[in-house]
Amino acid sequence: MLINFSVENFRSFGDEQTLSLVASSAQTGHESHCVPIPSSDEKALRASVIYGANAAGKSNVVKAIDFARDLIIDGAGPMKRIALNQFRFTDEPTKPSSFEFRFMVADRVFVYGFDITKDDVTAEWLSATTASGRESDLFKRTGKEIEFGDFKKFGEEAMTSSDALKALKLLGVRPNQLLLSKIVDLDEERRGELLDSVVWWFTKCLVVVSPDASFGPIIEYLDEESAFKSFASEFLNTIGTGIGDLGIEQTPISADQLPKQLVESLQSLNEVEVTPIAVGAGMSLQLDPDDPATIIRRNLASTHRVGDNEFSLPFQEESDGTQRFLNLLPALFRLQTGCQVFVIDELDRSLHPLLSHALLRFFVESCPGACQQMIVTTHETHLLDLDLLRRDEIWFVEKDDRQQSHLYSLTSMRVRKDLRIEKSYLQGRFGAVPFVGGMDKLRELIECGSGSDNA
Repeated sequence: MLINFSVENFRSFGDEQTLSLVASSAQTGHESHCVPIPSSDEKALRASVIYGANAAGKSNVVKAIDFARDLIIDGAGPMKRIALNQFRFTDEPTKPSSFEFRFMVADRVFVYGFDITKDDVTAEWLSATTASGRESDLFKRTGKEIEFGDFKKFGEEAMTSSDALKALKLLGVRPNQLLLSKIVDLDEERRGELLDSVVWWFTKCLVVVSPDASFGPIIEYLDEESAFKSFASEFLNTIGTGIGDLGIEQTPISADQLPKQLVESLQSLNEVEVTPIAVGAGMSLQLDPDDPATIIRRNLASTHRVGDNEFSLPFQEESDGTQRFLNLLPALFRLQTGCQVFVIDELDRSLHPLLSHALLRFFVESCPGACQQMIVTTHETHLLDLDLLRRDEIWFVEKDDRQQSHLYSLTSMRVRKDLRIEKSYLQGRFGAVPFVGGMDKLRELIECGSGSDNA
C-alpha cells in the first residue's frame, strides 16, 4: 500500500508537495477504510479522491507517480537525457526534481526516492523497517557513490556478500540511470527478498490508468482469470449495458500485414516469453509461439441477448463509458487478496455520475480492511459525500499566484460535521474551483450584432 508520495520541481509542482494516505487520528468513522501500518500506531487509507479546477495540477499528481514508476522500470537510454518536465516558473532552472514513495509490503515499510536533473541522478535512497520497527538504509547514492546498508539487520546475511551488489557498487550505474532500475534488471534470485519486494511493488502493484488509456493486459486478464471474466460480465450486465457475456476471438495474421516496427517490438518482447501488446480498446497482438512469422490478433467481443437470440459485437463498438468501466473493473476484483494501488486520472471520464459513485462505493465497502487502494482525480462532486468517504480521503489541488500547485486535505480546514461538503465545495469554500467571472467583458469581444442581421 502507498502511505505517502512526495514530489518537488515537476510540472506544476515547484515546492515539495505530499499526498498522504495516513489516516488522521482526529477523524472517526469508516474504520473499514483503514489498514494498520506495520511497526506503527498509524493506519493507511484505502482511498483518496483529488479535486481541483482545470489546469490546477491534479492530473500532475498522477503524472508524477507515472513518470517515477516508468523511470524505475524502463530507465533512461544510454547517452540520452532524462525526459523530465520540470517546473518552469522559477529562477532556479538547474535545481533537481525530487520524488519519494513511502509504502508497505506485507509487514515492512519501505521509503524510496531520488533526485534528478535532465542529465543526472544526483541522489537516490532506499530504506526499510527492521524486525524491531526501526528504519535502516538498504542503500544510499550520491552522484556516482553507492553505499549499501547492512542486510544482516533484515535477516538477509547472504546479501551482505552478494556478488550482484558487489558488482553494482564496483561498476556503478550510468549517471542518468537509477540504481533501482538496474536492480529491476537482475534475476529475481539475485535481488534477495527485500529488494525483490521493492521491485515487485513498483512493477506489479502500482498501476496507473490515464483518462484515455486502457488497462493494458485486460484481454489476457479476461482470458486467464475465468473468475474475473464472470465478475466483469455480471457487473456490466448489472449496470444496464446490455452485455450478457464477454469473449475473445483469435485470428492469425501474417507479420507482413503489420508495420515492421511493431513486429520488431513483438519479437523483442518475446525473446524471454510470449508477451502480448495492447493495440487499442479490446485488441492485442502476440507472436504465435509455434510460428514466429505469424501474429495472433485477439479481439474482445461482447455478447448481447435480444429475445431468444445472441449477437456478438466487437468491444471497440461499445460506448466510451462501457469501455472505460471495463478497464476500471480490475480495481474492484480480488479486493481481499489483491495488493494493487490503482492511480486513476479522471475517474469520471465518460461515466455517468451514478456509476462513478457506485464504483467507488463498491470499492470502499467491499472486503473491509483489504490492502487494495484507489487514488483518483475527478470533477465529479457527487463523490463529496461523508457517507461515502472520510474527510482525510478528500484532497484538493490549487495554484497560487506563482503558478505553483499546492495539495491540501479537507482535514486542514474546520468543517462542521453536518456541513454539506459538495455544496460548500461548489460555493468555493475549500478553494480548488475555477473562476468563472468576467463574462460580461468577454461578451463585448464577440460582437454579436443585432438579431435582425442574422440570416
